[in-house]
Amino acid sequence: MSENWKAKAAMTAGSLIPGVVNADFADDWGKHYQTSNDPEKIERARSVMDADIELPSESKQAIETAVYIFQGDEGKSAKLLRDYLIKTGKVESHYKHVRQVGGGPARSHWQVEPATAMSLVKHSYKLFGPKFEEKFGPNALETVQRWDEHKWSVALEKLPHLGATMAAATWIASKWRD
Repeated sequence: MSENWKAKAAMTAGSLIPGVVNADFADDWGKHYQTSNDPEKIERARSVMDADIELPSESKQAIETAVYIFQGDEGKSAKLLRDYLIKTGKVESHYKHVRQVGGGPARSHWQVEPATAMSLVKHSYKLFGPKFEEKFGPNALETVQRWDEHKWSVALEKLPHLGATMAAATWIASKWRD
């Protein structure tokens, strides 16, 4: 047996064990979403994955909007994007807070910072194609590219679909692995 086959078999078997799949998400979250790669924060993310946290229906709908917009981008399936967005909301806010606890700038259940959203629409604008315009309206990209941090802060807090979409864009732009 090749080492590659053994690794794939172990990953497949591990995906049936609670916590093992979450470990991959937690590592990815620490490196590509939260970006500090802080072992304590990654461990906290792992522990949250097993918590019984209710996904509000509005957040579920918002996730479906984001999945529709980005499925297939960077080879990411709808299933994978949905899973990562659900888990991101669990880790970031427990689906309870739309403002960063402690007064920081992050907003939405996915805790997107306005500066991150501004950077995404300006520097990774190719991610936001026709499906983004379909969901958010004609010239939506051009409109949000003109927003300042205050407008982003208000929009991310008040519009769950935009928060989930920016969270998905953060994941896609990070080029995280499957």
